[in-house]
Amino acid sequence: MTDKELMCRVAGGDSAAFAALYEGHAARLFGLLICLLPQRADAEDALQETFLQVWSQAGRYDPARGSVEVWLQMIARSRGLDRRRRLHPGPPGPAMPEAGVPGDPLRALEKSETAREVWQALARLPAEQGQALSLAFFGGLTHEEVATRQGVPLGTAKTRIRLAMNRMRVLFQGK
Repeated sequence: MTDKELMCRVAGGDSAAFAALYEGHAARLFGLLICLLPQRADAEDALQETFLQVWSQAGRYDPARGSVEVWLQMIARSRGLDRRRRLHPGPPGPAMPEAGVPGDPLRALEKSETAREVWQALARLPAEQGQALSLAFFGGLTHEEVATRQGVPLGTAKTRIRLAMNRMRVLFQGK
């Protein structure tokens, strides 16, 4: 069964499909979360929050906006950053790199190629948009923090991020 089919069934309340989705993605998401939250217990809690949100909002998944894996990663990243902000209020630290999956060289190669493509696409954006998007997604900053860091009004920061995301979507749909 594909991830999209699993999501459709999870949206209908199918606990077996949910278990299969968890089994297929939990390890990778935990790797991402452990980079954001070095304390194992915090990463485990964020993973649980991630899948709780997946269970309750599976019907909101839109395949036109991206793959199931990307949707799950965005939820996990949000839950991890929320938890990190609660645990360590104040200015954010440097961005944490995404965890690799140990022992899987093909996956590591795929991730490095994808990362290269993302950075090349970011370089094609106007500088202000690329910086705003990088601060928000790789630096874990909120829109307000991006606005402060760039010295612009909040609405301008939000617009830069939205325009950058739209441009990135166009760049990647052309592949």
